[in-house]
This record gives sequence, structure tokens and C-alpha cells, in this order.
Amino acid sequence: MLNKVIVCLGSNRDKEKNVELADQLLRDHFASIHFSEAVYTEPVNMQNPSAFLNQVAIAFTPDCPEKIIDAFKQIERLLGRTPDDKLKESIPIDIDLLQWNDCLLKPQDLQRPYVQSALRTLSDAGQENEGSNQKTPFS
Repeated sequence: MLNKVIVCLGSNRDKEKNVELADQLLRDHFASIHFSEAVYTEPVNMQNPSAFLNQVAIAFTPDCPEKIIDAFKQIERLLGRTPDDKLKESIPIDIDLLQWNDCLLKPQDLQRPYVQSALRTLSDAGQENEGSNQKTPFS
């Protein structure tokens, strides 16, 4: 059985490069993953004024949340994330598991306007494919 996961990623350092690399590594990890467009957002609860580049993805996987989070941490480390980065407010990449099936892991993050907008876009894209002969995870 495949589990539906909602993922959010963001970067405020080498933003475009790190989000693009994270996308590639996430595509390698998940057989089925769909990304929203990346958007710039203002930082929340940070002194560093540098905008974040954020992106949302929906993926389908047989993995449990712990295994998914471990994979995210590996990708973060591979892209140069260190434990001190959050304190320095300079984040090469942050990848969060917001939802696993019906389990809301980060409900506040799910309510952010850019996440809601991205989820609507991803959902609309899935519904558009319903009328075609293509089978998608949204069908």
C-alpha cells in the first residue's frame, strides 16, 4: 500500500541551486512525486531578512514517517545542512514532512498561504488528468 505524503522544502541560501538539487534527490527517492512551482516567501520568526524559496510536493511511498524523515535528513546533510545553520538563520535546505496519509505532522505549516495555494494547484493538476487515459496518483 502506498502512503500519501505532503512535503515542504525551503532554502534561504543558494536558494535556486539548493531547491533544484533537493528536487532531483527527492525524485530519486520517491517513485511518484509531484512538485508545485517554487515561490519566494518572507522568513517567519527569524532575524535574517533573506527571503526563502519554498516548494511543496505530494509523493506516494510505502515508507513509514520515520524512514521518510531519515531520508530528508540525509538529503539535507548532503546539501550542506549542519546543526548550526538554524541558529545562524542560514538554511541551505530544509525538508519537512507535513502530512503522512491523514496524520497531520505539522498542522501550522500546512496552513501557510503558499502551502495551501500549492496544494490546490497540485490537486487541480491531478483532477485535470482524471479525464485523460493517463493514470496519476491523484486519480
